[in-house]
Amino acid sequence: MAPLRVGLAGAGAWARTVTGPVLAAGPETTLTGVWSRTPAHADAAATALGVPALGDFDALLETCDAVAVAVAPQAQPALAVRAAAAGRALLLEKPLAADVAGATLVADAVGRAQVGALVMLSNRFNPAFDVFVDDIAGIDAHGARGCFVSGALLGETYGHGWRLERGAVLDVGPHLLDLLEAALGPIVSVQAAGDPLGWTSLTCTHASGRTSSASLCCTTAGESRTEVEVFGRRGRATYDGRGGDPAQWAARVRAALVATARGEPHPAGVERVLRLQELVDAIERQLAGSAR
Repeated sequence: MAPLRVGLAGAGAWARTVTGPVLAAGPETTLTGVWSRTPAHADAAATALGVPALGDFDALLETCDAVAVAVAPQAQPALAVRAAAAGRALLLEKPLAADVAGATLVADAVGRAQVGALVMLSNRFNPAFDVFVDDIAGIDAHGARGCFVSGALLGETYGHGWRLERGAVLDVGPHLLDLLEAALGPIVSVQAAGDPLGWTSLTCTHASGRTSSASLCCTTAGESRTEVEVFGRRGRATYDGRGGDPAQWAARVRAALVATARGEPHPAGVERVLRLQELVDAIERQLAGSAR
């Protein structure tokens, strides 16, 4: 079958180094062009990827069957709504928006248009995630602990803009919360303490009554770590996000986007990530309240 034609909206660091190269590599997808609110950034990214730079978002929509939106959370809802209304499938970033209201706009637009929408919950495309979930099934799990620790906000690539304003909870919180829910089921309440620009500690209660603990930080020197360990009466299951073949991960992203564009649901859909945004909102409100 012909590759899915995908346009790239955004030319920031993630778009240039991850989303764009993944989609351009094919063979499941082909990149049709790049658009950015900053034309110079679009030109640079398009040149690096070997595709045209488009002068406006509507022009990008005309080139493709799906749109990969890789922009700041506050800018994503408007673009996602326009693309969905035009009948384009979507590859979106987490978080869906800067707040729950914006994330709801995205989910509602996708529902109205009945288009496929996949969200970059990166761990979901790691083959190690499948092994992790299978292992949990056999251990009679009763608790878990996890962390997402990195130094991303210490560097120039990501240490600016919304990430530096809001910190680790909004940025990487959806990833870790998704892993904890995959391990123990839906989180019904969460207690948070700490500083989103420093270290944040979480205690989560799941619908099953089981509990998990988690730590989030993007200002710690050293290698990035995404880890979850699940404890059970018949064993343990572990997930380490550092494992896996990047080429295989990229191929799974492309395959999932193609399947989603053709109407096949995927666990990393907008309703799933809207749920994660609601948890992030609850955590941020707690931390803001404790800081006063």
